[in-house]
Amino acid sequence: MIEASYTLDIDVGVDEVWSFVEVIPNWAHFLVGFQKLDLVDDRRSIWTLRGDVGVLAREVDLQADITVWEPGRRAEFTITGLTERITGQGSFDIEPIDEPSVPGDATAADPGDGSSASADGTSASGEPRRSESEEQTRPGLLRRIRFALAGRLLRWLNRRRATHPPAGSAAGSPAAAGQESTTPTPSGPPRTDRSRLRFHLQLTPQGPMAPMVELLMGPMVEPTAEDFLRNIRQALEARRASA
Repeated sequence: MIEASYTLDIDVGVDEVWSFVEVIPNWAHFLVGFQKLDLVDDRRSIWTLRGDVGVLAREVDLQADITVWEPGRRAEFTITGLTERITGQGSFDIEPIDEPSVPGDATAADPGDGSSASADGTSASGEPRRSESEEQTRPGLLRRIRFALAGRLLRWLNRRRATHPPAGSAAGSPAAAGQESTTPTPSGPPRTDRSRLRFHLQLTPQGPMAPMVELLMGPMVEPTAEDFLRNIRQALEARRASA
């Protein structure tokens, strides 16, 4: 099983975040490898993604079904592979936060743990909070190297997407995943209409190739979740700045 969670604070209110997230085409192209999206109905969609790593260097079709829909708060979904033997589930959670904006207030949450770091990056005990990636890379050098290579690969794929937009993405859409944010920071006092967005994803490859797929995909899921949320934040804050 492959699992990752990532949490990010956004200088935009909950209602504005939800109105963006609930429209899937707004953010579908932020997923690494995105090729095409077919909306079957208001609960089901078919995604075509392309991998570029070893045995995953091909297009795959995945079916996503929304199972929980709580406007302005939470959405849950399941994933079923149509061309590959894989299942999964995930969720979006949004909550308001009142404290002033603090630079770099993104945290990687432990899978399945609904808690998140405080705005100053410390845990409840006052100890500096380690991100999920820091905790996972401690066991040894090999794992650190895998995460570093996965991160570099994702950035390379995103730079390539920036110069070769995938089919089906709308012209004039927000910046592609992985690009550095160039959105000007609004001047004036810190905003208090802020939100905390958390994305959780769990994938379970099946069949005789499952161990190999987990080995290849495992280090890439967390950087993918991080880039995904950072691009949602960039799009929302750019929209706010231009309003």
